[in-house]
Amino acid sequence: MVWFKKDLRVRDHAPLSQAAARGPVLPVYIYEPEQVGHEEFDGHHLSYLNGCLEELDLRLRALGTPLVVRVGEAVAVLDELREAHGVGAVWAHEETGNGVSFARDRRVRAWARARGLPLHELPQNGVVRRLNNRDGWAATWEERMAAPQVPVPAGLRGTDADPGSLRGHADLGVPESPKAIPPAGQAYAHETLQSFLTVRGVNYMREMSSPLTAETSCSRLSAPLALGTVSLREVLQATRQRLADVKGDPGADPRWVRSLRSYESRLHWHCHFMQRLESEPEMEFRNLNRALDGLRENDWNEEHFERWCAGQTGFPLVDACMRMLRATGWLNFRMRALLVSFATQHLWLHWRRPGLFLARQWMDNEPGIHWSQMQMQGSTVGINRVRIYSPTRQAREQDPQGQFIRRWVPELADVPGDFLHAPWEWTGATRLAYPPPTVDEHAAGRRARARIYAARTSPAFEVEARRIYDRHGSRKKADVRAERKAQGLPEKSPRKTRQTAQQRSRPMSDQPDLFGLQPAPEAPRAIMPAGLPESWQQALGAEFAAPYFHELKDFLVQERREHTIFPPAPDVLNALRLTPLENVKVLILGQDPYHRPGQAHGLSFSVRPGVTIPPSLRNIYKELKEDIPSFTPPRHGHLKHWADQGILLLNAVLTVREGQANSHANKGWEHFTDAVIRAVNAKEERVVFVLWGAYARKKKKLITGPQHVVIESAHPSPLSEAKFFGSRPFSQVNAALEQAGRGPIDWQLPMKAEE
Repeated sequence: MVWFKKDLRVRDHAPLSQAAARGPVLPVYIYEPEQVGHEEFDGHHLSYLNGCLEELDLRLRALGTPLVVRVGEAVAVLDELREAHGVGAVWAHEETGNGVSFARDRRVRAWARARGLPLHELPQNGVVRRLNNRDGWAATWEERMAAPQVPVPAGLRGTDADPGSLRGHADLGVPESPKAIPPAGQAYAHETLQSFLTVRGVNYMREMSSPLTAETSCSRLSAPLALGTVSLREVLQATRQRLADVKGDPGADPRWVRSLRSYESRLHWHCHFMQRLESEPEMEFRNLNRALDGLRENDWNEEHFERWCAGQTGFPLVDACMRMLRATGWLNFRMRALLVSFATQHLWLHWRRPGLFLARQWMDNEPGIHWSQMQMQGSTVGINRVRIYSPTRQAREQDPQGQFIRRWVPELADVPGDFLHAPWEWTGATRLAYPPPTVDEHAAGRRARARIYAARTSPAFEVEARRIYDRHGSRKKADVRAERKAQGLPEKSPRKTRQTAQQRSRPMSDQPDLFGLQPAPEAPRAIMPAGLPESWQQALGAEFAAPYFHELKDFLVQERREHTIFPPAPDVLNALRLTPLENVKVLILGQDPYHRPGQAHGLSFSVRPGVTIPPSLRNIYKELKEDIPSFTPPRHGHLKHWADQGILLLNAVLTVREGQANSHANKGWEHFTDAVIRAVNAKEERVVFVLWGAYARKKKKLITGPQHVVIESAHPSPLSEAKFFGSRPFSQVNAALEQAGRGPIDWQLPMKAEE
């Protein structure tokens, strides 16, 4: 007998191969009432399961015998089949499942021993049964995953058993689900794997975090792996083969190497987390770190839980993610982490009930991974850093234009883009059919962090953390060091960076990179532009290292290959180079660079020496002459003299295609220049912000310092010059600066342009 559970395939199936080599085969699948009625099981799970079983039956029939389907308690069904068909041995894969399947497997083993019936349970992944600690675990994982795949039997001799039939929702008492689910079965799993490795996964490392790009850039193999229509070994070996192919192909897109390495690391972590549940099954029900018992148990808020489940928390990205999950059964890992973090940290809900709700929703529910992540994101493991995701910041970073939010939260369709990520800040929020925020995210986050760190100060916590690390912690770095020592190689010296110091303050941290926070195995390094003043390097260091900035860099590299882009690459950040942060007295904000040859050189409204003065700048000169009569317009449009005096001439978008205004909008520059504005806003001394036109005026919400002054008016473009003339911004700037004890600006430009 071959007992199929979560291994619904014929490829790389050791139990099937072993049984076929020994005689007639009775392939069996059991619908277990305790599983189909489990609180983690829902209608879409049954629909997907039946799709897998239907294809498995066709493949087994092609080999010589049908799949035998039964309904009932596992021991009773297996014993009935044993007696009816003279079963001489049972072959199956080991399973790391929920508490119900754990108890069932113990009953089956006891039954087999009592009958004197050989029961062979073979591993199908890197999870090791009866493992005391993680020493040597990585080597075992590699040995299993690198072993040759098991070939499909040439044929099967069957029995006269009645095959039975698949059971539908009505037969099993499982309500149908409206979720839109993907096709099921072995063939589709391999098609999905190939499309990821050859087409969709090229930018996986950079695109897996955003819900906008993850739907296509992620592998989408989690459900096939959970039901076993493809083996982890097949996926890993195909990934490694593809990696070898692209590394040997000089014409291959270089992004493939980074992405495939990153994906391979996720396959390691897949088993790492399943091993936790295998080694400590009780973590499905109780805190892994028992010293944290009582942290949340007495603070349950039913209304918060219900609003979270319904996607009505008032935080747009959280609600969009929950609604997508309820409609499709899938989310990318970063957004899964956001949902769990928000529930357990901001709403301060104990992880168990949210975990059950999510398990019902996931199409790819894998208990070992799921419960490990619930506890890790809820900070009840104790060997990982405390990570609390800001729902508003994640929304701005992962869905900057609000496309994902508008798709899943249509109540926000009329909210202006600047307020979409935090609609409660909009004056029209009261007219929306959308709830206000459930909590104050910043206060709730601070409160959660304080509670967790307070609980971590107890002596009992340290003891538990050490126990957990010894049993469950990753030994990857220790294994690498041991291997280098065995080969006579010196240990790598640690990098002397601030990050190293932070890592030292987090002992025993084995926080994996499952959610795209850092590319693995290579962490993102800051793309630090040459010649940037130290003050800007410090203020914007996180931006230069952020995933979006790497994506922006890749975009610009490709754009410059295919188009003429202004300004030239060395001039893009001239505004920051010429005006260090500590010198900024005035910020004049433009929209994007001039898009004609020779004009743009990195300063808003300015053009290179010898270039005809553009119409907007001519109007600026006209208004200057009226506002400050001593001003004499020069015959050039080079504004370096202003930059040297502390005027930050910043565009919101810093590059553009030739002849195509706004062609680089929404590519990432806005996020970066918003960070520049925030850095200037953080200055203690007064800065005068000059916002011309509707686009620039939208940035007023970023200027919160009461010491600052904002001057607004129409744009100097010929299209709005009538409203611009008479606004007198230049004298207002000087008055505001002198009032704060900062010297005025000398608006007079040299008659001959400075180089």
